[in-house]
Amino acid sequence: MSAIILEGTPVRAGLPTERFRDALVWLMFASSFVVFIEPAPVDVMFALVLLTCWRSGLSRTIGAAPLAVLLIVYNLGGFLSYIPVVGADLAGQFVITSTYMAVMGIVISYYVSYDPVRRFNIIKSGFIVGAVIASIIGLMDFMNILVPIVRHGQIPGRATGMFKDPNVFSTYLILPAIMLLQSLMLGTARRTLFSTLALLPILASLFLAFSRGAWINFLGAAVLMTFFSFIFNVSLGKRLRIVTFIATSVLLGAVAFMALMSIPEIRETFMQRFALIQYYDAGETGRFGNQANSVPMLMVRPLGFGPHQFHTIFDLDPHNTFLNAFASYGWLGGITYFVLVLSTIIIGFKTICSKTPWQNAAIAVFCPLLTTFLQGVQIDTEHWRHLYWMLGLMWGLFAATLQPTATLAVDALLHRQNRAVSA
Repeated sequence: MSAIILEGTPVRAGLPTERFRDALVWLMFASSFVVFIEPAPVDVMFALVLLTCWRSGLSRTIGAAPLAVLLIVYNLGGFLSYIPVVGADLAGQFVITSTYMAVMGIVISYYVSYDPVRRFNIIKSGFIVGAVIASIIGLMDFMNILVPIVRHGQIPGRATGMFKDPNVFSTYLILPAIMLLQSLMLGTARRTLFSTLALLPILASLFLAFSRGAWINFLGAAVLMTFFSFIFNVSLGKRLRIVTFIATSVLLGAVAFMALMSIPEIRETFMQRFALIQYYDAGETGRFGNQANSVPMLMVRPLGFGPHQFHTIFDLDPHNTFLNAFASYGWLGGITYFVLVLSTIIIGFKTICSKTPWQNAAIAVFCPLLTTFLQGVQIDTEHWRHLYWMLGLMWGLFAATLQPTATLAVDALLHRQNRAVSA
């Protein structure tokens, strides 16, 4: 492919190499349905993607650079905090995992910033396929019809699929669910029936994972996505379609909910999980008590407790990503994480307010990313792969928004080359 200058950096990649890398990216997200083994297939595929990026290069845009800087500084805080606890149980693994997640987010941001429409659709397609497979396995898991090799100690009565935790499993499904909902609501789905059939098992598994945080996360993201899609799609026809879709979805959702509640086992688990405060939350040594007791200690410890050491002091994980940033990565890591979240919200809002060909894609990413940030107050999210995927997508789309003319030129060039090859 001819050299394209994007914010001053030439990118050269032959068309076969580009297609091969795109195929690997698609397979990476499509294989994300199984993560209870490490390294997971998605990690192996990312290593291959990284090799192709190393060989052919990625555009290095100024717009995506702040994400790289913030993640580097955040992990620098982790390495500094690791020094006093070298050899502590799982501390080294925690730092390595954080570094790996950061690299993944940075690579995705640079990948998407160049040719955002086509590359976002590749990720979207692969992610939806992976989510559908994960959901079907999750439903089989819930109904206890999985083969023994897949049963790996899931929580009884909660869909987990091939994940270690139903909370991670359910939140993994939120972005593809929002993508499908948006395409159906706006009428942009290429195959409406396929999109509908893909959405149903995803929503069912998301509900049957019985994660309070995931329920709130999804509902918040869906409401925000609907709101932004309504105000930014100004045509009367689009807005009428959105209103009709909302009314239909609420009605069908209510019917489905009542049908599920008629099943005694599901109703019992739902009522148990629906309670705002669980037994492990309250008390001096509960989740909230531990969080309150840790704050005065962290205020006099610039390096925090050390990576993954909160539980050695309080016998429980912090279940608060913002608090854990200070506890595991010290003041440097904690402050940097706050800056990362705040700056991502700012650039995300700027991106969804910009009229670009990828505006709807930006809305689909920004809404669940924002609600996942908020969910971080309730659970540890710092090692969720899908959080870093959303970070990379958001910053990549923002970087593309800073150079829409150059990016549209890239789209046109790739289209001409694809037509030439086909001819």
